[in-house]
Amino acid sequence: MAAGLERHAQEPVMDAAALWPRVPALWRDRLRRLGDQAGDRPSAVVGGWVRDLILGRASKDWDVVVEGDTGPVVRALATVEGARLKSHAAFGTHTLTYPDGTTLDVATARTEIYASPGALPRVRPATLSEDARRRDFTVNTLYLRLPVDSGDLWDPLGGLVDLERGWIRALHPRSFIDDPTRVFRAARYAGRFGWTVEPATRALIEQAGNDDRVGAISPVRRRNELFHLLREKDPAPALRLLWDWGFWKYWDPSWAWPVDFPVCGPETIDPLPERLAALLSRRPGAAEAWLKRHDTPGALQRITLSLLKGTP
Repeated sequence: MAAGLERHAQEPVMDAAALWPRVPALWRDRLRRLGDQAGDRPSAVVGGWVRDLILGRASKDWDVVVEGDTGPVVRALATVEGARLKSHAAFGTHTLTYPDGTTLDVATARTEIYASPGALPRVRPATLSEDARRRDFTVNTLYLRLPVDSGDLWDPLGGLVDLERGWIRALHPRSFIDDPTRVFRAARYAGRFGWTVEPATRALIEQAGNDDRVGAISPVRRRNELFHLLREKDPAPALRLLWDWGFWKYWDPSWAWPVDFPVCGPETIDPLPERLAALLSRRPGAAEAWLKRHDTPGALQRITLSLLKGTP
């Protein structure tokens, strides 16, 4: 076990009385109805939404995990809510899209088995405790358990301590072997929140670079991670970290820091095309080939190329 990773043996449960009132009334009602459908199955809101709730930040990442077969739960909930349901049976995940366009992700509590480094995982149903141990970083292992208003805050792996310190800590030494995209996620959180990647996790990232772990994932998955970064309010801190760590080569070895990203005001619906064009402007003649090689959606290709050419 890498020093610094396995630190938290206890599983503290905290009163969440101060947290539930922060949840918007609309979502309290929706989560209450979800809890009604889940019945006796252990269920909780988890991940980035709980993290951001504690930090007092707005979040659109509504994720709920439920033990057992979630299929009947989400089908009944979709009927009650008048929501559209999209399910991915292989992963035990479901997305409900409400009439107002907002979404809720509901997943079966699960463990993940990686047949090879960087491969998509095979999953099997599990307990909430096992579910916590499959996640990326301790700050994303905080569970606000249902039912609404009376459910507690469960912190199985010391996420609150790391949240208070502003530390990004991987859960185990294989974290970046199993899923190398976590390297990009670590940089994204560090850039967004001004956090520090703690030393043991930083050593694992360095080892992942030395072992070319990111090379095992597809260009499309690498592209997706880049697009997530470019959609950050300020992508520069995270991208600078990844440059320092030596991971830009997985997008394009010819790219170099710094990049003069355009300032995007609050009226900008999506900053991605302009920021992507700023990156590709280093080698505009190679832009179209890059976009095609990374299977970029057609509309985004057209907009980005028109920006590079200076045409509307």
